Amino acid sequence: MTSMPTLPESVLCLHRVSRLPVDLGDPVFACYSTMKLGDAASVSYYARLVAPLVERAIAADPGRRDWVLTAPAMDALPSGANLVCEAADELLRDRLPPGVALRRIDLRQRTPDPRHRELNRAYKYSRLSWRARRRSRAYWHSLLIDEPELAGRAVIFVNDINVTGAQQDGMRHWFARQGVASVTWVYIVDVDEAVGREAPEIEYAINESTPLTVERLAAVLTSEGLRLTSKGLGRLLLLDEPDLERLLSLLDENGREELRRLVMIDRRYATEEYATKVALLHRACAPEQRRQQPALDGSQPGQ
Repeated sequence: MTSMPTLPESVLCLHRVSRLPVDLGDPVFACYSTMKLGDAASVSYYARLVAPLVERAIAADPGRRDWVLTAPAMDALPSGANLVCEAADELLRDRLPPGVALRRIDLRQRTPDPRHRELNRAYKYSRLSWRARRRSRAYWHSLLIDEPELAGRAVIFVNDINVTGAQQDGMRHWFARQGVASVTWVYIVDVDEAVGREAPEIEYAINESTPLTVERLAAVLTSEGLRLTSKGLGRLLLLDEPDLERLLSLLDENGREELRRLVMIDRRYATEEYATKVALLHRACAPEQRRQQPALDGSQPGQ
């Protein structure tokens, strides 16, 4: 087997975890839980912090003029990291040195097989062991679609967190196959490898660093500029049925219908595991639909 060439790389982060326990009261985690859901204000908060790291990466290689900004691959819905990357790109458009070109490329992946076991574990990833994460990432990286535009370019890869290195290792090999010149990994939170291997479950603790009640989730879902993420949708469908029913009751007709639309375009919910909750969502939307439908004989309801 031919070995991959060594890929020049570096790591920049807003916050590094080098020992346990993690101080979840640190200001860097203030908006983390809501950013993962797609809350616009939280995404903007981290984009303003991440943009200077991107500038630092570019300044570290002044001879390089052609850069690519990217983030983890998307399927049906973006991740929080995708939204932060996009927002940082917008902030940087008028801030780069003359002659430096920064192009954002959104990586894509093939639609996963809804029967594959990894789909049932996708939203439990932050609670998986180190070995289970390696297996999971191997599957998701196998779905990545080649991107010829990366060849020969320096890549800045924006992500929210690195705990065990599983995703970074897989992406490193994929980028090498794409022929990139170098990679700078930009993280909100970077966990030392030894700490991540010892306690991979800290990612779940960080994801949940801000407790989100049903009422708080509803507030996020109705906030201005929300772009619900894949993690956010998964978070909602992992609620107990009474809590999900309560959440849906706090949303208006458009909010419930939007959730149903997103569930329908994400194939991972076409499994038995989610059948009951998807049915609950359909029922929550049905009364409004019946009121909007004209009677078959052409008469108006209530006449």
